[in-house]
Amino acid sequence: MREKRFLVTAISTLLLAFAVGGALYLGFLNNQSPASSNAATETPATFHLAGGELMIDIADAENSGFEIRAKFHSDDGSTDSTLIEPNVSMTMPGHNMGRSPVPMMRHADGTWKGRGRFSMGGQWRFRIVFDNETVHLDHIAR
Repeated sequence: MREKRFLVTAISTLLLAFAVGGALYLGFLNNQSPASSNAATETPATFHLAGGELMIDIADAENSGFEIRAKFHSDDGSTDSTLIEPNVSMTMPGHNMGRSPVPMMRHADGTWKGRGRFSMGGQWRFRIVFDNETVHLDHIAR
């Protein structure tokens, strides 16, 4: 009887240890941001979407500011797609900062531009939704 009680206690303790260890491991894994993925998505970046290419460029500005530019080049050469406003937002991976929208303004040449400010240095992820297609672009703010 004593052996059975020891066996049940040992198995319960091992299961608990695995559950806690797994939860901690997955929690730490989920909070890690990818290592400097800005190198993989240097700007200007081109994304191939249905009907053409979306070009995105992010440039740092003074006082932790930035400017993001978006332009769609249609495969058929039409300019109708330049009227579609890209929905741009940004977040900092691994931080609970939420997602901040970046207001975009259309310019006469069909380019959309938005300006904003990084609240801190580090890796930021921009999400650009254009004509129901979503692309992501990472940028390191200094």
